[in-house]
Amino acid sequence: MLNAPSAANDKLMPKDASEAEIGTTLAKAGAMSGTGRNLNGPAGVPVPADGNALDQDHRLERGSDRTMLLVAAGLAIAILAWAVIILTVQQARFVVISPNAAEGVEAASDLARLFGALVLILFPDNRAGQRLRWFAAGFVILGLGGLAFGDLRLLLQASPDLNRAMYAALVTWTIAGALFAIGILPANPPHFTRRAFGFVTAVSVLGVVVVTQSEHLPTLIHIRSLEEAALSGDVPLRGLTSWHWFLASIPLGLALITVVGLVRHSSRRVLGGWLTVAMVLLAGAQLYNLFWPWAFSPVLTSANVLRLAFAAAVAVGGVLELRRIAAEREVLLVAEHEYSHRLAELAVLKADFTAMIAHELGSPLAAIRGFAAMLATGELSREDQADAVSAIQAETELITTLVHDMQTMAQVERDDFAVQMRPVPLGVLLGEAAAFATTLPGHHPVTTRVSGQEWIRADPQRLGQVLRNLLSNAAKYSADGKPIELRAQRTEEGRMRVEVADQGYGIEPADLERIFEKFRRGRDPQGRKVAGVGLGLYSARRILQSHGSELMVESTPGVGSVFAFELEVVQ
Repeated sequence: MLNAPSAANDKLMPKDASEAEIGTTLAKAGAMSGTGRNLNGPAGVPVPADGNALDQDHRLERGSDRTMLLVAAGLAIAILAWAVIILTVQQARFVVISPNAAEGVEAASDLARLFGALVLILFPDNRAGQRLRWFAAGFVILGLGGLAFGDLRLLLQASPDLNRAMYAALVTWTIAGALFAIGILPANPPHFTRRAFGFVTAVSVLGVVVVTQSEHLPTLIHIRSLEEAALSGDVPLRGLTSWHWFLASIPLGLALITVVGLVRHSSRRVLGGWLTVAMVLLAGAQLYNLFWPWAFSPVLTSANVLRLAFAAAVAVGGVLELRRIAAEREVLLVAEHEYSHRLAELAVLKADFTAMIAHELGSPLAAIRGFAAMLATGELSREDQADAVSAIQAETELITTLVHDMQTMAQVERDDFAVQMRPVPLGVLLGEAAAFATTLPGHHPVTTRVSGQEWIRADPQRLGQVLRNLLSNAAKYSADGKPIELRAQRTEEGRMRVEVADQGYGIEPADLERIFEKFRRGRDPQGRKVAGVGLGLYSARRILQSHGSELMVESTPGVGSVFAFELEVVQ
C-alpha cells in the first residue's frame, strides 16, 4: 500500500496557528466582507455603531422642526394682528425718521442675507441642496440689491427720485421671491447650473435696466419724499397708485407661496425650520410694504423691523446650519477613519484567507504531484498503480469539494440570491442524496426512512446541495463504518421535518452555534485534520433560510448529531 507524499505547502500558514485561531480570524473576515452591508449604509457612508444615538438625534431634529413651525405660526398671527392694529389705531402707527438707524438696519440686513447665501451654498448636491441653492441665489439678490440701490447710494449721497427707488425695491424683492418659489414649489427642483446662473444674471441686469428707465414706467406714488409723508404718520401712505398696489402684491404673493411650500415640506424634514420662520418674517415685511413702501429711505417703519428680523433669522439659521454641517463632517471623518481601519484589517484577514485556501489546496496538490511522479517512473506494480490512481482521485475530489463550497458561498451571499420554489417529491430527493452518500469516504452505510409519498415546496437543486453538505459533514465527523440515517416525517404543524443523523463524535455544547458561522468548524476529539474550510454548514443554513426554514442541530459528544430542518408540504 502506498503512503501519500507529505504536503510541501504547510509553510504557507504559520506553524503555531491552530485551526481554531485560523477559523476565528477568517470568520471575522467573512463578517466584514459579506456583501459590504456591514460597512456601509444606504448612501455608501459608513454607519455609526450607536443606533440609539442616531435615533435620539432624529427625535431632537423632529422636535426642533415642530418648535420652529409653532414659532412661525405665532409670528404670522402677531404680524397680522399688528397690521390690523396699525390700520385702525392712530397711536400704534410706527413711522420714524432716523437716517442713521435706517442705514444701519439695512446694511446689517444685507450682510446677513449674503452670509445666509454663503452657508446654503455649502450644502451637498442632493435634493435639499438643490432647493437651498435657489434660496441662496435669492439671498444674494436681496443682499446685492440692497447694497447697490441703498447703501451705495447713501455712501455717494445721491438722491434719486422716489418713483425710481420704489421700482428698485420692487424689482429686487420680486426677483428674489421668484427664486425662492422656484426652489420650493417643484417636486423635483431644477439644478442651479451655470445656465441657471446665467439666466438669473440676465434677469438681474434686465431689472437694473427697468430701474434706470423708471421715468418711462407708470407712476407708483404722487408725493416727493417719504420723509415728508412720515411727518403726517398716515398709514396707508397717501398718494399710492393702483400700479403700486398691483406690483407690490407680486413679491407678497411670492413670499406667501414660499411659506406654504416650506410648511408642506416641513413634515419631510427636507429643509431647516429656521427657513420657514425667516420667510414668514419676509412675507410680513412685504405685507407692510403695501401700506408704507420701502424705497431705501431714512424712514423706519414696521417693514424695516420685520426685514431686520428676517435677516437675523437668516443669520441665526446660517450659524445653526454651519454647526450642523460641522457636526456631520466630524461624524463622517470618524466613520471614514473607522472604515479605513476596517479596510486595513480586512486586507490582512483576506491575506490570511488566501493563505488558508492555499494551504487547503496545497496538501492535495502535493499528494497528486507525488503520486503522478511515482506513476511516471513506470516502476510500480499493478496494485500500487491502482492505489496511486485511487489516491489521486480522492485528492481531486477534495479540491473539487473546496471549489464547490467557495462557489456556493459566493452565490448565497449575493444580494439577488433567490431560490426557485416548486413542488418536489421528497422521496426522490432523499434517494438521490443517499446515492451520493455511498460515494463518501469511510464506507458509511446509509438508510432512508420517509413517512408516505410526500411532496414539498422547495428548490430541488439548492435543497440537494443542503442534503449533500449535511451528509458530507456526517461522514467527516464519524468513524469509518458508522451508519448515517436520512429520515423525514410530518410534524404536528403539518410540515415535513427532514433529519440527517449520525453516530459520530458529536459536537461540544460551546461549538453548537459557531459551526454555522463562515470558516468555523467543530473540533475533532481525536485531533484529526478534517478536510474543508468550514463553509458547508454556513451555506446550507443560508439556503434553508431562503426557503423560509432554519437549520437546527442536536448533539451529544461521543454519541452523535442530528441536523434537521422543516419545509412546507404541498397538499
